[in-house]
Amino acid sequence: MKKLFASVITLMTFGFGYSQGNIDVSTQVGNLNEGYVTQTGLVNLNLLTQDGNRNIATIDQVGAGNMNFALSDGNRNNIDVDQVGIMNINDVEQHGNRNSASTSQLGLLNYTEQMQIGNRNTVSSDQSGAFNEAYQYQDGNRNDASTIQLGMGNLSDQEQIGNRNTAASLQVGFDNVVRQEQWGNRNDAAATQLGSDNYIWQTQDGNDNNATHLQLGDNNYADSWQVGNDNTNMGMQVGNDNTLFQWQSGNDNTAMDLQLGNDNYTFVGQSGNNHVHLGTQIGNSNTLVSLQSN
Repeated sequence: MKKLFASVITLMTFGFGYSQGNIDVSTQVGNLNEGYVTQTGLVNLNLLTQDGNRNIATIDQVGAGNMNFALSDGNRNNIDVDQVGIMNINDVEQHGNRNSASTSQLGLLNYTEQMQIGNRNTVSSDQSGAFNEAYQYQDGNRNDASTIQLGMGNLSDQEQIGNRNTAASLQVGFDNVVRQEQWGNRNDAAATQLGSDNYIWQTQDGNDNNATHLQLGDNNYADSWQVGNDNTNMGMQVGNDNTLFQWQSGNDNTAMDLQLGNDNYTFVGQSGNNHVHLGTQIGNSNTLVSLQSN
């Protein structure tokens, strides 16, 4: 949030200095770059830099106090930003070739930060509401990260280091948190939250791992940790105040859990290879602990 406050101060300084008009500072260094900027309203700020060849940027700002900071450093990168509302902030950097970044913000004080290092990475952030935050970091090639936030105060943090990883996050409600960390290749993570104050943490360290989690309700917690290759974690929580841990260290392990009710607790620990766990809790205040090793 430090960058958010710094951006607000920057905007206020520019705005007062230029009688509350819109401000566009665009710089192109190279050949055949394209930049299209449309600003409608008051004190919208766009700072765009394209350094390389055949980069394309499309920036649309409607409202007041929206801010966009965009850098394409390389060739054939694409940036698409749509901001409608008041004081939405987008900060995107691309270092490499053929990367694609898109941001759509509708509402008040939404914040997106995107960093792409490498080639052919794709990232997207779609925010509708107020005070939502999205952080997306990609270092490698052909990674894909997407986040959709509808509501207020939601946080999505996605990190991909490696190649061909996929991360997707959907949050509908208030004050939900998703953290997705992928270190390796061809990992797949998906998180869906419908409700308030839910938390999903998915960590993948290895190759070809899969993690999918769904939360319907309030105050649910899911922690998925995968170290190794070809592991699968799946969890569904329907209700309130449920807790799920799925920790895997090894290869070809599978853990699938359903929690239907309130205040249920499950801990799954798999160490080694080829373990299978299927857990179901229907009701309230149940406790399940499963430990597997070889």
